[in-house]
Amino acid sequence: MKPYVGICLLCYCLFLLLPLPTLPKSVNSSDEPSPAPDASHKIPTESNDAVFKVLDADAGVIYTFAERDFLIYTVASEMPASYPTEALKAQAVATYTYYTYEKARQAENTAALQGADFSAVPSTFPETYSPEGLKKYWGDNYDTHLQTIAAAVDAVYGKQILYDGSPIFAAYHSSNAGKTESSAIVWGNEFAYLQPVVSSGDTLSPHYNTTVVVSDSDFAAAFPELSLIGDAGNWISGTPTVTDSGTVTSITIGGTNYTGKQVREALGLRSACFSVTHGTDGFTFTVSGYGHGVGMSQHGAKAMAEQGFTYDEILRHYYTGVTIK
Repeated sequence: MKPYVGICLLCYCLFLLLPLPTLPKSVNSSDEPSPAPDASHKIPTESNDAVFKVLDADAGVIYTFAERDFLIYTVASEMPASYPTEALKAQAVATYTYYTYEKARQAENTAALQGADFSAVPSTFPETYSPEGLKKYWGDNYDTHLQTIAAAVDAVYGKQILYDGSPIFAAYHSSNAGKTESSAIVWGNEFAYLQPVVSSGDTLSPHYNTTVVVSDSDFAAAFPELSLIGDAGNWISGTPTVTDSGTVTSITIGGTNYTGKQVREALGLRSACFSVTHGTDGFTFTVSGYGHGVGMSQHGAKAMAEQGFTYDEILRHYYTGVTIK
């Protein structure tokens, strides 16, 4: 027993001598332009040599991550560590597939990306993409949450969602109005695997219904291209067109047709699934879901995992006709 204790003490001492990882440094402007630095942030676990290079367009910095590390940081940023393991695994596979797809899609766009693979990442980037960043994000739960996320990623690392043998555009969102939406409705691009499916667990989401009240003046300011005058109760005319999934596809404001997506962006609503009324306080929007509603619902994945579904069953539910390999 004593030799074993001595070895443990020696290892502990050596560990104390190891440098701690630091957060990315901010990029300061200078009189002379300089090439964007290639920042690398790894978690203290093994990784293979494959990497994702991410452009922080605002800072002009390219961050290089081992694929596995990038997945851990992204899953940590996209889904609570308290979610069931199968939901976290589903998120990990969807994340890996999405960014593999993006890397291939952007392959001919290297000039604009300055040599990076892509730039569209969670809003917490780069703050949560380093060990120190996650420690600030999770606080005292860092060790437990990191172990949970890393275990989920490791369990499915390398697996992708395929359609006709190729990685899919694995879109995902927080929650919806009880049924996912077609990619054609939201973005105008039809994908056979991004079709509406029932997602009943979303009704349990804390984001299932939200209410937003917009004053008449703020509503008018949100649409500066219109001349909204007179009785505000008449600014919205007719009955909005809504899909089976609840997405508003057409609403007439001031005589001009808008999509629900345009209204959502103009007013900062959580989704394009909404109804609206007008009263003394202004316009009241009742909004269902959070996000674009296409592909995997994260809250729906949570509900399915709690019912005993596995990560691959979850993925095959939300992405029509796919295989997991």
